[in-house]
Amino acid sequence: MSDFRGKKVFIETLGCAKNVVDSERVSYLLAQKGATITNTPEEADIIMVNTCGFIEDAKQESIEYILSYAKIKEEINRKRPNVQKLVVFGCLAERYRDELLREIPEIDYISGVRDYLMMVEMLGSDSKSKILDTSLEYRDIVFAERDFRRLVNTDLPYAYVKISEGCNHTCSFCAIPIIRGKQRSRSIESLEDEVKFLVDNGIKEIILVSQDTSSYGIDLYGKPKLSELLYRLSKIQGVEWIRLHYLYPTEVSDDIIESIASIDKVCKYVDIPFQHASDRILKLMRRGGSKEDYIRLINKLRNRIRDVAIRSTFIVGFPGETKEDFDELKEFVEDVKFTWVGIFSYSNEENTYAYSMVDNVPRATKTRRRNALLKLQQSITQNNLKRMVGKVKKVLVDVVLDDNNYIARTEYNSPEVDGSVHLVSSKKLKKGDFVDGFIVKVVGYDLYARTV
Repeated sequence: MSDFRGKKVFIETLGCAKNVVDSERVSYLLAQKGATITNTPEEADIIMVNTCGFIEDAKQESIEYILSYAKIKEEINRKRPNVQKLVVFGCLAERYRDELLREIPEIDYISGVRDYLMMVEMLGSDSKSKILDTSLEYRDIVFAERDFRRLVNTDLPYAYVKISEGCNHTCSFCAIPIIRGKQRSRSIESLEDEVKFLVDNGIKEIILVSQDTSSYGIDLYGKPKLSELLYRLSKIQGVEWIRLHYLYPTEVSDDIIESIASIDKVCKYVDIPFQHASDRILKLMRRGGSKEDYIRLINKLRNRIRDVAIRSTFIVGFPGETKEDFDELKEFVEDVKFTWVGIFSYSNEENTYAYSMVDNVPRATKTRRRNALLKLQQSITQNNLKRMVGKVKKVLVDVVLDDNNYIARTEYNSPEVDGSVHLVSSKKLKKGDFVDGFIVKVVGYDLYARTV
């Protein structure tokens, strides 16, 4: 069973970094069973789409991709019947399985977010069912105990590591607990094994991700264990940088702050989605904490961690958000002066608590508020970056453009979401090299530098 020798598989990954991890695991399992992973969907025997279902725009994008690959499948199978299969998995499939099968009959197999590894077994069997459906209890066991080796993207010097799955918070706008369930942490030992595997495959930077990274371990060990995890991972030879994403603001403890400040390998960078600054809206969002709590946390971070970069995300247009609420958020962003900020317009998601509220902020108003915050933050980010001009910063080479030009990052830039460093070097460098860069200027969200 599950022999894929001679088969070519194409995997499209949509959504967040956590989906990237899932796709790399699927790719590894398929490769172990003889499959060839291809970047060309037209030549694939199996097309797999790892979907996102977090907000409306992401859902629409996932559906568009599924439809486009369904068309490719139809064209290929018209010439060679039953050659190509279309497989859909991930968040959208978990949330709208029946609707997808009904509206897009070209889908051959579908699975959610917690049984996708078993989907590989189904693909290699003679199953007539399109649906893989296992009990939640069994799914959780699989998540906790499964081999976490992956088909590593060796074109990049960094990799994401998913330290837990699911979330215990009940934010009124968020469908993640509905899709991915309660928090389930992996053991420190299994994460050490995965990081060692990644380092052996040339990875230099480890980016820890989950729905709530700050609460890591509380379900498994009875108390948060992120600090211990950071210390343990920092001892692994070959790890150069460890970066933290998705810290929940009310769960950032003094221990976590101390770990970031004191462990050399941990980037002085935190990603904390505050989501809003109006206490009234925060209460409606069921976020916990208040604007004053957030300000105290930010001050504590800046007082203890030298030159810390703080990234956050905010939602505009939440039901009931008034001009006064938005102005309070705008003032908060202006006063705090975050290094990086992402802005989302509120998306009214089925089965969330906020779905019962009246989505009474017009789309045009949401767009206008989003653009206003982005414009404000652009000038703040540029001013923050200008303080680096004339200084020497350690940078990691991500991309080799030619013998003299490279795309790199400081520890204050996370890949894909933040700006980059355009690096010029008289010495030939390679991907994954760490060098000292003298910052020359700022253009937009990017730094320009030359090697020292």
